[in-house]
Amino acid sequence: MQPQTELNRAMSQLSRILELSGNPIAVLENVDASEDIAVKPGAVWNVPESAKAYLLDLLQGGGVRMHIEYIDLLYRTIQDIAESPRAAFGGLEGDISGVALEMDLHPLLQKVKRKRTIRTAVYNRRSEMILRLVRQFTGQDFGRNRMRVVWGPVLPQDKARQVQNEVSLIQAGVHSRRWAMDELGIQDPDSEFSRWLEERQSILKMNKDNGIRSPGGKASE
Repeated sequence: MQPQTELNRAMSQLSRILELSGNPIAVLENVDASEDIAVKPGAVWNVPESAKAYLLDLLQGGGVRMHIEYIDLLYRTIQDIAESPRAAFGGLEGDISGVALEMDLHPLLQKVKRKRTIRTAVYNRRSEMILRLVRQFTGQDFGRNRMRVVWGPVLPQDKARQVQNEVSLIQAGVHSRRWAMDELGIQDPDSEFSRWLEERQSILKMNKDNGIRSPGGKASE
């Protein structure tokens, strides 16, 4: 609240300075009285010989730049408190790699991770309560279920590279196909794996019926 209040004050102050500079103030020196002094194009001022007239420049000496730097500092303070770096608002001046972007957005990623950890438990608890209410008021029992919350990626992901990694891990026996599907964001890996088994069985049966042989010289089974 305090940085936001100070930001509002600093922005209002800078706005007033810019407004006054757009409507310049005439300054007269060594003049006892003045009449019909107007700042407008083509205006002619008649002043005594010893007098001096000029427009007050509120922007001289880099004063506005100092206000802008203070406003940038307030923005930095707000972003640090909110754990949302400037890059989260599209403040990048050039193209950077995905790793560099992830490092720049690391505070925001940590914040999202904490919130997801808290909300995952809450959503699972809510789902369990819904199932109990359904069983209590409708008599339908869906059995014991494992609740799982699937969160989408915060940053754009290189799917091609991720798929290659999962293929290598499956072939090495490190990951199962279900685990790989879960890592790739498939919401129901069990159903997807069942469909994959059905397709595989159909393809193997078709190959066997048509006498199609595998590269090893045997009929595909």
